[in-house]
Amino acid sequence: MLSQSPVMSGPFPSFDDRTFSSPLSHFQEWFKCAVAKEVLEPRSMVLATYDQTHLVDSRVLVIKAMDDEGFFIESGKGRTKVEQLKENSHVAMNFYWREQGRQIRLQGKAVEVRSEDFKHVRDYLDAKTRDLAVYKVIPDRMEFYQALEQGGYERMLYTKENNKWLTSWL
Repeated sequence: MLSQSPVMSGPFPSFDDRTFSSPLSHFQEWFKCAVAKEVLEPRSMVLATYDQTHLVDSRVLVIKAMDDEGFFIESGKGRTKVEQLKENSHVAMNFYWREQGRQIRLQGKAVEVRSEDFKHVRDYLDAKTRDLAVYKVIPDRMEFYQALEQGGYERMLYTKENNKWLTSWL
């Protein structure tokens, strides 16, 4: 039954091979395209963490906002992910936009931010009216994946070295 199900069926956009000074700028371009093409739930992503026993955990979340450094997420303060982030701030995130054959994977750190540190995105957060933990996920690695119409894929990787973003094709 699995082998009979469709996989990565297009039509898909081509991979825009421009490089950006930051993968967050690249993300914004792809996000605008996803919204314009009516991708379902473009802000949804999977956040992976792990606990003190090194068991990996993941869940679907919604990014609430972003700035030039990273993505903002929120959580109830008593949630498992908050305890896991206190133990280890390293995370992975994965956006998957099936309608476009696009995936964006990132690795980085989730840093808890105080209310004075998210004033510039406050209007987008529920924390302005509820007592929530707010984290900024700051990537140090981001990969952009584009399924190709004729099969296969193209991938571009951004890695941060000495506070500068480097790009390479995979």
